Amino acid sequence: MNLNSKYFDSIRATKRTETVVKAEKKCDWPACDETAGFPAPAGRGESGKRHFCTAHIREYNKSYDFFEGMEADEVETYKRGASTGHRPTWSMGARRAKGFKSGDWQVDDPLEIMAHAGPVKGETRGKPRVSTGQKRALEILDLDVTATADDVRKRYKGLVKKYHPDANGGERTYETQLQKAIQAHDYLKASGFC
Repeated sequence: MNLNSKYFDSIRATKRTETVVKAEKKCDWPACDETAGFPAPAGRGESGKRHFCTAHIREYNKSYDFFEGMEADEVETYKRGASTGHRPTWSMGARRAKGFKSGDWQVDDPLEIMAHAGPVKGETRGKPRVSTGQKRALEILDLDVTATADDVRKRYKGLVKKYHPDANGGERTYETQLQKAIQAHDYLKASGFC
C-alpha cells in the first residue's frame, strides 16, 4: 500500500492553521479582576454558572449551601425526592391506576390497540397457567392442576407422615416415595406455586 498516493492525499485530514482565541472571563467575585478558570453552580433556582479565580472558588465552595433559605420539612422532602431523581414512584405491586378495581381489566382504548390484551367485559380472569414441571410435581403428590397452595401443603404433610421411616417402624421401603414427595414439594415451592 502506497501512503503517498494521490488518493490518500485527497482524503487526508490536515491540521488547522488558524488559531482560535478563547475569550477569558473575569472572576465573578466583587472587586476581583483575576481570570476566572473555575465554573461553579449559580445556586438553587438560578440558571447558569458563576466563574471564579483560584482563590475565590475555594471560598465560594466552603460557603455554598444549596438548602439555604429552605425550611426543615422542605429539605427533608427534597432529600426523599432526590433518592428517586424527583420522578414519581409507586409501591411495588400496588395498582394505583385511576378507576382500577380488582379483577377489572377494562381500559379506555378507543382505537382498540389493546383489544387482545385481556378479558372482555363480563368474562372472568382465568387461573394462572401451570407449567409442565409443576404438573409432574402435582401428579407425584396425587393432586390435579386446580389444587391450591394449601392443598399442596396438606398433601405434603400427609405423605411425609405416611412414608417417613419413623412412622413405619424404621423400615426404609418407602424411602423413594418420601424423596419424590419432598422433591416435588420443593419444586412447587421454588417455582412459586405455593
